[in-house]
Amino acid sequence: MARSRASSGPASGHDFLLVVAFLVLLGGWSMIMASRFAQAPLLRASDLVPLGALGAALLCVRWVLAAAGYRGDRIMVPLTLLLAGLGLLIQFRLGHLDFTDATRSSTYAYPLGLLMWVVTWMAFRQGRYDKLARLAIPALLLAAAVLGAILLLGQRFRGAVYLAGQVNPAELVKLLLAVFLAGMMAEFGKPLRQTVAGIPAPPLGPALGLSALWAIPMILLILQRDLGMIILLNVVLLVMVFMATGKWGYLALGALAAVAASYAGFQLFAHARERFLAWQDPFLDPTGGGWQILQSLSAMFSGGMWGSGLGSGNPTAVPIAASDFVYAAIAEELGFVGCALLIAVYSILFHRGYRIADQIRSPFGQTLAAALTTLLAVQTLMNIGGVTKAIPLTGIPLPLISHGGSSLVTTLMMLGLLTALSEPEPARRPRAPRAKPASPARRRVRATLFTCA
Repeated sequence: MARSRASSGPASGHDFLLVVAFLVLLGGWSMIMASRFAQAPLLRASDLVPLGALGAALLCVRWVLAAAGYRGDRIMVPLTLLLAGLGLLIQFRLGHLDFTDATRSSTYAYPLGLLMWVVTWMAFRQGRYDKLARLAIPALLLAAAVLGAILLLGQRFRGAVYLAGQVNPAELVKLLLAVFLAGMMAEFGKPLRQTVAGIPAPPLGPALGLSALWAIPMILLILQRDLGMIILLNVVLLVMVFMATGKWGYLALGALAAVAASYAGFQLFAHARERFLAWQDPFLDPTGGGWQILQSLSAMFSGGMWGSGLGSGNPTAVPIAASDFVYAAIAEELGFVGCALLIAVYSILFHRGYRIADQIRSPFGQTLAAALTTLLAVQTLMNIGGVTKAIPLTGIPLPLISHGGSSLVTTLMMLGLLTALSEPEPARRPRAPRAKPASPARRRVRATLFTCA
């Protein structure tokens, strides 16, 4: 009886957090509908779809976790569903989710993302993630193939390159390169720790090999002029090298390389130069390059402390409010308090991710969990930093909230893998000791006794 109570405790806490997540989302939906009712007191069937989808998603995920005997992190799942549900509500409020039009790809993004989250978790739970360690090089080659296909077949739109239907499979590259980095850091972490007079001095062979492999996707991204993805992946690379070695010299060398790369990008790419100048002084071109950031700052200022209320603001005045500048839309309608709570939820999610990495004993699993968490954390910082003018704009979406089916599905796959990493490996049964072969003298005694018998 005591054993059943102990096992039901975490499950009940897990259910409580799921209920809290649904109540928060119910409150957000109610605010949106109250604002719409004030303008036109008419309830359409499509207005109930987001709430029904959120409730169905929570129930389905809860049933799957219970049926499969989930024993991983109890906070990771509710936080993931809360952020994904908040993203669905924000996109619904901004008019980017039309549930009456089944032909729009955004209609399928959330169910497909949740399905891939469950599939990824089920495929790699209970220690099966170690199979990915052998796929580090194939993951890099697949990432290069995806980038090459985008470069050959894609079309440029708003600075990025998309395939037909505004599909951006480059988001999948983040997950593939996380697997590659985890495999390489687990394999070459020890050689990378070597120093001479405190300066990192890894063996020339591994250092050149890793640099050559990493250069393949970076060159393809440079050809696509996807500077935001380049910055994101290289920041994650530096963090992972530091985590694997504990050597501050790598961060110093990375900072010098970042300064040199930024100067080269400023000189070679007009797109990067325009973004840097708009960040430095948006009033130099207030109706052109500085228009987005000025509208974003104006929207956040008008939100004040408490905001105008979800559904009561005017976030469409901000260009690309549903994707790159969704944080500004949230700040206008939920205010400083709402943004602080959102950042707190993200912070708890990342803390749980690093906690999962700390508890894993497998070098590959530990590095993979840290890589996935660092990717999501740096991506969040880059988006919020660009919107608030803390750093130049990079065009990186806000995880789980920005509009974009490819980004949402890939992020949920990453969190599904992180959820799988949080589960302990099944206990292995000790093998029965093998009987020692009998000595020649003992075999002769046995033969004699058998003959006498």
